[in-house]
Amino acid sequence: MHAVCKLTAPGSDAAWTRLTSLPPHRGLRPPLNRSMPYSASKKMLEGRIPIAAMGLMMASSVGLIGWGQTPSPEESGGASLPAAVAPSADEESIVRWIRLLGSSQYEDRENATRILSQLEAEMLPLLERELGKVTDPEVRVRLSAVLAKLKYERQQRIIRAFLRDSDMNHDHGLGGWSSFSAVAGATRSSKRLFLQLSERYPELVEEKLETPQAALEWARRVAISIQQDQVQRGEGDKSDGLALLYCMCAANPADLGGMPSVSVRTFLRSPYNQFLRDPQAKKPMEALSERWGALITNSSDQTMSMLILLESELTSVRNIAKKMLEVREGPDAAEARDILIALQVMFRFGKPEDIPLLERWLDDTEVCDESVSLNVFSEPNGFTPGNDGAGRNVSTVEVRDAAILACMQISAMDYRKHFPGIVMHELRGYLPRTIASSQSAEDVRAARIQAWRQFTAAKSSAPVPRQ
Repeated sequence: MHAVCKLTAPGSDAAWTRLTSLPPHRGLRPPLNRSMPYSASKKMLEGRIPIAAMGLMMASSVGLIGWGQTPSPEESGGASLPAAVAPSADEESIVRWIRLLGSSQYEDRENATRILSQLEAEMLPLLERELGKVTDPEVRVRLSAVLAKLKYERQQRIIRAFLRDSDMNHDHGLGGWSSFSAVAGATRSSKRLFLQLSERYPELVEEKLETPQAALEWARRVAISIQQDQVQRGEGDKSDGLALLYCMCAANPADLGGMPSVSVRTFLRSPYNQFLRDPQAKKPMEALSERWGALITNSSDQTMSMLILLESELTSVRNIAKKMLEVREGPDAAEARDILIALQVMFRFGKPEDIPLLERWLDDTEVCDESVSLNVFSEPNGFTPGNDGAGRNVSTVEVRDAAILACMQISAMDYRKHFPGIVMHELRGYLPRTIASSQSAEDVRAARIQAWRQFTAAKSSAPVPRQ
């Protein structure tokens, strides 16, 4: 039995020299190559790295997966790399090379690994069948590394062909594309977004979600995985959020139960919401977020979802705002502060067809925001705040203030004449406190509505220019 030399300082050349000078032995073989990190080799020799991870490190010595370059002929005992193996290599030769993976000679093991790594993907079934027969630990590790390399190369060829193909309906064997494109649209940007799932959720890329029930089961599985990561302080990824959104959109809305609320709480946190901000995936994200917004019915969840989509600059937030504004009375009616956010959304993304809906709120005097100041000077908008009797100057924003402001913006009216102190906000359109007025400024509020009605009347009566 060969004694293991004691390792000196990390990265020490002396330590590597003593380790690599050990003769080959079935129980203690030379380390991979000098490009492998010192700490990784030390852990491997101490038995602190699982056999599968050890296989990935062993693959580095033959250029399969690694931290550095393939070892030179001198490092591998002077053996030269044989010529590339033809795709038609016979089964008998392949089985012989697999047996050489367990040779007592290091050079034989290295050369056999290199030869097998050059096989075509058509040989994968044979290699997988032979892997099931292997009992030698090192043969299993090396052959697993070869299989991983060949599968990766095959996948990369498929992905390149998939991305280049102008036919958006051809999935190139990626079965999940048909169900993903059904909810996100069949575009090139959708393809790139779809492939973000490949690393953590290869099953969703390779297999189609055959039924809404299958999509629901996947959504639950992803949600549970995310919750476990949060409890265990694991490393989440933006593809977790994408997988959850995709599966929810593909499921039957009536079967989701509490999943929409779970998704809202998930997308409030990073990194699960980062995929929403991908500038190269705007179109598919608009499609997915529009479907997601239709699933959310609770007013508090609607408010949170509007904030999420506003931060992501997605115009589909308008649909959630419309849904909230359509319910003015009853148990499902939103609070005034939530209505304010919906009206801010309309200020940014509203369309002319939304004006009749906004007009329904022009008589709502409920206070949705309040500004309190201790000074006695006028507010920036030129109106003197009221006094609440406790020595404080109070200005309020009523629902009708935000509604008329949204109407003016959508109608292309110069709203700054009526809201001179307004300060814009990058995400929400404006700061609510900057449109506040005195509680007693009823004449000012009435004048705004009157001015807007006159503007729209004049605009509708103007002759239409000929084309």
